[in-house]
Amino acid sequence: MNTQNIANLVLICLGVFVTGVSLTLLAPFYPSEALKKGVSVTQSGVVMSAVFIATIVFTPLFGKYMKTLGARRFLVIGAFFVGVGNGGMGFLDYIINGNLFFGLSIFIRIVTAIGESSLTPAAFTLAGQQVTKKNQGKATALAESCFGIGTMFGPTIGGFLFDVGGFPLPFWISGGFSLVLSIICYLFLKDIHSISEDEEESDRDVRWSEIILSPGVPISIFAMVCAGTGWQWYSPSLDPWLMETFGLTASQTGLVFMAFGLTYTLFTSVFGYLTDRGMGGLVSMLTGNLCILVTFVLLGPMPPLTDLIGNLLPLTVTSLAIQGIGSAATYIGSLLFMLKGVSEAGLPDNEQTRGMVSSLWVLGDSIGGYLGDTLGSLAYDKYGFENGTAIMTIIMLLSVILILLYLLCTKYLLRDKHESSQEERKSLLSTA
Repeated sequence: MNTQNIANLVLICLGVFVTGVSLTLLAPFYPSEALKKGVSVTQSGVVMSAVFIATIVFTPLFGKYMKTLGARRFLVIGAFFVGVGNGGMGFLDYIINGNLFFGLSIFIRIVTAIGESSLTPAAFTLAGQQVTKKNQGKATALAESCFGIGTMFGPTIGGFLFDVGGFPLPFWISGGFSLVLSIICYLFLKDIHSISEDEEESDRDVRWSEIILSPGVPISIFAMVCAGTGWQWYSPSLDPWLMETFGLTASQTGLVFMAFGLTYTLFTSVFGYLTDRGMGGLVSMLTGNLCILVTFVLLGPMPPLTDLIGNLLPLTVTSLAIQGIGSAATYIGSLLFMLKGVSEAGLPDNEQTRGMVSSLWVLGDSIGGYLGDTLGSLAYDKYGFENGTAIMTIIMLLSVILILLYLLCTKYLLRDKHESSQEERKSLLSTA
């Protein structure tokens, strides 16, 4: 890599770091602050899930036209919107009326989501362009690791700044950083086109149906939706539950959330390396969702373990760490498995295809995030935290079973195909 490639990667990594911080910044304090204004945990879940609804709407649109405007422009615009959205969120502290606070929270989160749904797929597309094809797993893992670092430090930063300066400070600091980053990317981030792209193939317009029907893409989206649901399941409810059960402050809650981000960041690089060394995407996704299944057994823990051992803070932290490992495996495995699938389907390896695949990957995560925020907060209000984790355990168990069945069927079909080709070769040799 030359100097420009390295400078581009640094800016790309800062972009996804900003997205990770933005996504998790409010988790340690927003639900509790919203409760003081008459906004329920379920409504807080709606606010947090609004970002995913907007992402579901805008990500496919941005992915389709990324080739037209360029991934660089999408990254710059995305960072700008993330900055404006977070900056605006800080002013909500001056709103007294609970309904107005709730409504404006949703609107501002949607503005932020427009930026995130523009920035993230652009970042993954640009990351793959900075290296050779055999190192794309490592480059993608590096970008994912920076996103993980953002999610790791987002709650900690949010909780610390909240304790220091109240509700507005975390949003104003984060928003200001995003706006500065947008300007820096505009000035210094350069377009680099892959020299391996075939011009004729590069000009071909790829349809969404071709991406979605490529081998391995549907199962990858399914795995991502389940993993994304698990990631956000407790986002609106863990803060009030930790405060009620263990008496934790916002800063302490941020440190609990940090357990997930820490292992997610470390193991994203591990699974990126293993994938480049030949680890199958299906095996990675199966391993990941199995870890997330274990997480929700231990998180509360779920009944009847709650009655047997009670609520243990170290067990909660450990379970979040396990989920970080599982999410790293599923996220990196699904993205690279989708890229492999579209390549096997004969689609051009250009900016549009990579942008659409990255957008579809973000879309799966966003659908899961919406379901997690919405259903998780409803489960908390209706059944309590521990019983709510039991519902998520069942969902993850079903996902593990389906991925395992898909893996076994794929191996069986490949074996049959191999045996058929061998028989055909023997037949040709005997005829000759």
